[in-house]
Amino acid sequence: MMLAKIILPWPPSAMSPNGAHGHWSAKSSAAKAYKLACWAMCKAQGVRPVEADAVDVSLIFYPPSRRAYDLDNALARIKQGLDAVAEAIGVDDSRWQAMHLERGERCKDGGVIVLIHEVTA
Repeated sequence: MMLAKIILPWPPSAMSPNGAHGHWSAKSSAAKAYKLACWAMCKAQGVRPVEADAVDVSLIFYPPSRRAYDLDNALARIKQGLDAVAEAIGVDDSRWQAMHLERGERCKDGGVIVLIHEVTA
């Protein structure tokens, strides 16, 4: 059973683990700003704590361009956004049992859909 559907912005390129994006403080600033933006989007979408000790999570990445990207790098870029989701749903990400990653179609501005599911046996 799906517990929540959350739409997050596409993570900034400064958070890529593979890039040379200047001084470490630029990445840190981008990460803090992204987490705050994701937390605000969770609240704006009415995300509330879920009644679950553990959850399964599906991520669908909708890139803003045709540029190729690896799903593992996309996951690394969105970490602070997922931390904001964990806070919003009230389930620490150490209690996320399974994570499914998927590519979506390109869309203007990009985005990531996070689906929170009840853990299935």
